Amino acid sequence: MLKITCHIHLVFLLRGYEIIDDIKEELERQCLGVVSCADILALADRDAVFFAGGPVYDIPKGRKDGTRSKIEDTINLPSPNFNASDLIKMFAQHGFSAQEMVALSGAHTIGVARCSSFKNRLTKVDPNLNSEFAKTLSRTCSAGDNAEQPFDETRNDFDNLYFNALVSGNGVLTSDQTLFTSPRTRNFVNSYAQNQALFFLDFQQAMVKMNLLDIKEGSKGQVRDNCRKIN
Repeated sequence: MLKITCHIHLVFLLRGYEIIDDIKEELERQCLGVVSCADILALADRDAVFFAGGPVYDIPKGRKDGTRSKIEDTINLPSPNFNASDLIKMFAQHGFSAQEMVALSGAHTIGVARCSSFKNRLTKVDPNLNSEFAKTLSRTCSAGDNAEQPFDETRNDFDNLYFNALVSGNGVLTSDQTLFTSPRTRNFVNSYAQNQALFFLDFQQAMVKMNLLDIKEGSKGQVRDNCRKIN
């Protein structure tokens, strides 16, 4: 792998590739060399967790960028309508256990979901959805499909409240709540809801493993001059 010795915290939130462009320009100016877009995204992800109050973990640097960018590849991303069996199967295909999948799902402790990704739970009564929380989601969706609902009460803090929300039936997405309703994953949710330190430990270990997935090296990748396009 390429060796990158320049250490800079990436104190940015990913809102668009113009931010990644700015980070790349600054990193390459300070490091006096090229830095891959893949490394920038991985490090920004790590630092976002840390600055939101989450665990500290390190990841290897030196990954290269891919030479393919196709919209059809996004079909390999988990759907918000997946149940626990779907999620377990998809993550297992990449070498992750059910517990690692639940730990990684805890990343939803930060951020929001758009109404379009959960409104189907409101048109037909979802028995796994807390009735009072259903009213909250309905109020959110009254503003339209792009209206945003936080995954838990502390949308900008990395903590274990996401798992407490699932225990209370307040999971926003079907793919969230299924982690508690399924006997295959419920114990993991309960453990993380009761023990934030355990969640942090398992999350950081799963993230290190995630960052070693499908790394491009040698002729299998490139360091893009522009993150928006292949060289």
